[in-house]
Amino acid sequence: MRRKHVLFLSSLALATIGLTGCGDDSADGEATEPTTAAEEATTPEQPTTPEPEETTPAEENSAGSETDSAAGADLGASDPGPAAEGAVIPAEALATPPEAIGPYTLGEATGPARMYNDESFTVMIAVDSNVLSSPYESLVEYIETDNTAAGTGSCGTNESGSSITCYQRTADGVITVTATPEQMSLEDMVVFVNHYADQAGAA
Repeated sequence: MRRKHVLFLSSLALATIGLTGCGDDSADGEATEPTTAAEEATTPEQPTTPEPEETTPAEENSAGSETDSAAGADLGASDPGPAAEGAVIPAEALATPPEAIGPYTLGEATGPARMYNDESFTVMIAVDSNVLSSPYESLVEYIETDNTAAGTGSCGTNESGSSITCYQRTADGVITVTATPEQMSLEDMVVFVNHYADQAGAA
């Protein structure tokens, strides 16, 4: 009789432990319950800092082009136009040409042909002060292509289009101003020569 009582108490104790363990599992389950999609949606996102945009070479070239165009526009904005009919460049002006014409500055003297260059030396304009023996009327026949009045004469291109040439009347004869189409347009060359004649005192 005593042995049955001990077995009954042992069984009761095991049953109680089992129930207690189930209760703990239930509590743990609630603590580790996965986050729902709705709860994730309400979680604020961390703001992202946008990375600075890189300037591409094309954009840099574009900016460089705008700067070059602005320099040309400054020279053209005050274009004095061709000199008056019959005006010539004084002989003394050939020995002491203008030091600067817009963005172009006069290089060091290396002979009768003086060079004007822009700041980056991408454009070179030669002013040859050697007086030609041929009259202006015969010389201008070589630059009939797009011939345009400029300074005390005119500018145009040769038949092959490889050179822009301007013939200018001076007190002693005709001089030559040249540039290449790859470096300068005919229109810009005309404006340059207009300024050259004006600053040289053409009258």
